[in-house]
Amino acid sequence: MAPSKSTAAAAVLVLLAAAAGGADAAAATCVESLLELSPCLPFFKDKATTAAPEGCCAGLASIVKGEAVCLCHIVNHTLERAIGVDIPVDRAFSLLRDVCRLSPPADIISTCANDKVYMRKE
Repeated sequence: MAPSKSTAAAAVLVLLAAAAGGADAAAATCVESLLELSPCLPFFKDKATTAAPEGCCAGLASIVKGEAVCLCHIVNHTLERAIGVDIPVDRAFSLLRDVCRLSPPADIISTCANDKVYMRKE
């Protein structure tokens, strides 16, 4: 039996809260924004999934519009290092561009690749 959406979201919340506890300060700055991706977990985990789960595109859109630098934690695999959850970059950008029809900032990949400091605007 597949875990419910609330169970998956709760698991992500626990893992991201652990990251905020000091595992990786960079990932902790984007915890709230990255929680918006919890509905997307089935898409990331199952390559056969071609449609965005309910709520996924809305959460992703809020990150792209408000905290696009938090996408660097996917690109740089910071989440994997901090909490053991890896989101495949190719699946993330396929979801972003092809499924949800969103456009991240044009320089996001180069910004992430330059390993700049990403702090949320308070």
